[in-house]
Amino acid sequence: MYTFLLAVLLAARPFTPEELLQTHRPDDLQVSPDGKWASVTVRQKSLEENRDLKDIWLLPLDGKGAPPRQFTRNGKSEHARWSPDGSALLVVRDGQLWIYGLSGGDARQLTTLSTGADGGIFSPDGRWVAFTSEVYPGCKDDACNKQREGDRGKASKGRIVDHLFARHWAEWKEGKRTHLFVQSAAGDARGPRGAGAVARDVTPFDSDWPGFSFGGEEYAFTQAGELIVHSKAAAHEAWSTNGDLFLIDREGGPPKNLTSENTGDDAQPRPSPDGRFLAWTSQARDGYESDQWKLKIVDRKSGKVTVVDFGDDAGSVAWRRDSKGLVVSLTHEARVYLEAVSLDGKHHRLSETPAGDDFALLPDGSAIAVVAGIAHPPEVVAMKGGPISHFNDEQFKDLDLGSAQDLWIDGKDGAKIHSWIVRPPGNVKAPLLVLVHGGPQGSWEDGWHMRWNLAAFAARGYVVLATDFHGSTGYGQKFKEQISGDWGGLAYDDVLRATDAAEKLPFVEPGHTCAAGASYGGYLIDWIAGHTDRFRCLVSHDGVYDLVAEYGSTEELWFPEWEFRGPPWKNPELYAKFSPSNSAQNFKTPTLVVQGELDYRVPVEQGLGMFTALQRQGVESRLLYFPDEGHWVLKPKNSQLWYHTVLDWIDAHAKPAK
Repeated sequence: MYTFLLAVLLAARPFTPEELLQTHRPDDLQVSPDGKWASVTVRQKSLEENRDLKDIWLLPLDGKGAPPRQFTRNGKSEHARWSPDGSALLVVRDGQLWIYGLSGGDARQLTTLSTGADGGIFSPDGRWVAFTSEVYPGCKDDACNKQREGDRGKASKGRIVDHLFARHWAEWKEGKRTHLFVQSAAGDARGPRGAGAVARDVTPFDSDWPGFSFGGEEYAFTQAGELIVHSKAAAHEAWSTNGDLFLIDREGGPPKNLTSENTGDDAQPRPSPDGRFLAWTSQARDGYESDQWKLKIVDRKSGKVTVVDFGDDAGSVAWRRDSKGLVVSLTHEARVYLEAVSLDGKHHRLSETPAGDDFALLPDGSAIAVVAGIAHPPEVVAMKGGPISHFNDEQFKDLDLGSAQDLWIDGKDGAKIHSWIVRPPGNVKAPLLVLVHGGPQGSWEDGWHMRWNLAAFAARGYVVLATDFHGSTGYGQKFKEQISGDWGGLAYDDVLRATDAAEKLPFVEPGHTCAAGASYGGYLIDWIAGHTDRFRCLVSHDGVYDLVAEYGSTEELWFPEWEFRGPPWKNPELYAKFSPSNSAQNFKTPTLVVQGELDYRVPVEQGLGMFTALQRQGVESRLLYFPDEGHWVLKPKNSQLWYHTVLDWIDAHAKPAK
């Protein structure tokens, strides 16, 4: 008997937050020109240094059995880009650009700007490098930027703001702009090595070039050496989503707007390798950040534009090397697939195997991708050949991450609602934990999350329910749009219906259910607190509590103006109807509130307002506050504290007394 128990204990160890933090996360996949190597940035959180360690690795693709090669070893390298001849890699290292020869030797520092350099890319002929830097508009050289920064450091800490954005995401706008620079690839930090050795700002305007984005690369060289870059007019950047693609002459001259006829956003410029075509992703409506992303392809010779509608949003875009087609990622029913697209707009599934947004194409047109799942960490995989990398094999070989399965229910309006059910290790009977995603136009994809890792919650001894309610992506545009103007309606009903169905599963222990969510998920937790007392406990992370106050202090005004059909003074009834603050008198459920001081998307007063309402009414509650985090908890030590605080809170209220 004792031998059996010992064998069980040795067979697997628990998947803890500390194990999660140690995960190696490959991303930014790039294939060499000859198709023999893939470069990838590998990240790992370090509790000791309280930051992400990041280095470049090379993975062999020729099938000859060569081992993976760690290319950099400083813990501060990312964003590798191959030179066109494949002899070197352009790397962002510690805030500057460096060129590494593939055959070894000393790396050469390319930039020394006081404002740093990011996102470097080579021109097709390899002679030039483009990159971005945060600079002061009007400065014509680095000495000016350095002087401006020094003067600001000595001046009063007071701010004078004349226009929105006053602050954005997690920082105050201090007069700087993202600008695009071009520099000769032959230049280095020790002095000029020919014309163009000094970095030159090719977008010297009081606006961002490229505009802010969490998506793919927003600038690219054409085959002729011109640049195409995304930008948005500064005059209305806080309430408009209308961004355009501009053609920039590397030698100067005014930008040429290539997409002026479209009133929505245009992004991800992708010139074809032969120079004839330009592909990009495009939205039709201004002010709607979740409008459907479609693929557009223009024949730059004839001017003919082809529009490709996948039903779901087009994600990342890559050209085949022969310029005869593209591959696009898209999320469908909580899984990411790759879609092959021909120049006439016809498309088909490249592989029925789920992939990922982070992918690259080999010379023969086949794809490799960073693939992950709810129950397995990310690795690089050949879509027609299996795993290429094994960064996490050793760590995870003895870890039991439980199992994930699909759950479908009928919504109130007859729509089919998808959820993930993640069972704990051993598939034991356990309490239910309901998780609500943010967005609200988001999805619980079958992927690996560092901030809300479903397997980590299941490993604590819970059956996890993660529902893609009305408004979620990957179920068609109509389904996604049904949450706008109805934040506490169908989505709330979907979550409760899914909870009802999950609590009836034979492996769920009913009567001990808790719920947690962040951003819109935090909003819905606040809404739940005022509309039902069925849950044992709640966790509200960066949740919207007072919709009117939120409008006056958030930054991207297009978001509330679309979701609630205008500003509060034009549609006060809708703001009042769906503001959790107006049902605060009904709060009864023990609630943990989490809030970051640097969250300018959902400012700190929202979390404090929720916590105050709970405390003032004597409802059991606790505040977890991070002075150095924004909308996301990113620092390793903070992430560790977050997981343990959240899990301990849920344990204290959900675990049956036995």
